[in-house]
Amino acid sequence: MPLRVIELITPRQDKDEVVKSLEEHRPDEGYVYWASPLDDDTALCFRIVLDVEESEDVMDKLENLFAWSEKYRMVVYEAQATLPRLSEPPEDKPEEAAPENGKRRNRLSREELYTDALDTSLLTRNFVLLTLFSALIAVIGLVRDSVAVIIGAMVLAPLLGPNVGLSLATTLGDRELALAASKTLAAGVALILALASAYALVFGLPAHSAELASRSATSYADIVLAIVSGAAGIISFTSGAPTSLVGVMVALSLLPPLTACGLFLGAADLPRAAGAGLLFLTNVICLNLAGVTTFLLQGIQPLTWWEQKRARTAALRSVAIWAGLLLLLLAALYLSHR
Repeated sequence: MPLRVIELITPRQDKDEVVKSLEEHRPDEGYVYWASPLDDDTALCFRIVLDVEESEDVMDKLENLFAWSEKYRMVVYEAQATLPRLSEPPEDKPEEAAPENGKRRNRLSREELYTDALDTSLLTRNFVLLTLFSALIAVIGLVRDSVAVIIGAMVLAPLLGPNVGLSLATTLGDRELALAASKTLAAGVALILALASAYALVFGLPAHSAELASRSATSYADIVLAIVSGAAGIISFTSGAPTSLVGVMVALSLLPPLTACGLFLGAADLPRAAGAGLLFLTNVICLNLAGVTTFLLQGIQPLTWWEQKRARTAALRSVAIWAGLLLLLLAALYLSHR
């Protein structure tokens, strides 16, 4: 099981209060800790080694303890191993006796998830370069009808990051993260459409490409695949296993239909451009619907009760909007098939 180390920097006069809080909760959380003086001799550094599943509860309790003070700092980082091994919390303890925020969570802490989502949701030079490179690779793969090249483009594309950031921002009611993720996603979409359209405008489209043609229509299977892949991606993200996202990115296929849409636009093939754009929107809708729902089911929420209330309202409203868009999409598919 992954381990985390929480470092707490606190004034020396608060030592007894911190020790009391840590001792009260250690039987439930099963962590170990120790304190070391810092060089200035006015502060202490507490190091707490614990399972990643317990880190959010411990951080929340410490933050509530020091919410009034500006003289503390918490830092969380990964630990590879510890000896002796941590003891498991007692399993025979009645679950109803445990507080609501004391349940074991099979995921990373809220703060770690937020940091990871923010890193992939910011519009940076690396994001722009990766987007342009992956779009160019996708164009070549679609034009040459090469599945291997298209898969390479999907693995490289960074479009999944801002979608995950938008889902997490909706769940937490964080407007700043939502705006950053939306801005980054819009910029990525614009870059891919511009590059693909420019290519088709200059070089035209191939006479035949099965991969390109397959991205111009949406089916019920695409919707199911997008929802399942989106939920699997969020679970992988919250469990701290980013390498497994590669397979999810390949399955979800955000990049190829968007690139195909740009190619069709550049070639003035508006009907097929609309079909490819609809497939891309399908993946975005299903990813965000599955993302917000999965985050909610995993119990991710802000720390304070008033933020929790506001965030839950925003999340439920978002789920309703995404579900409404999905129903409209299903209705459009049904009518088109008839």
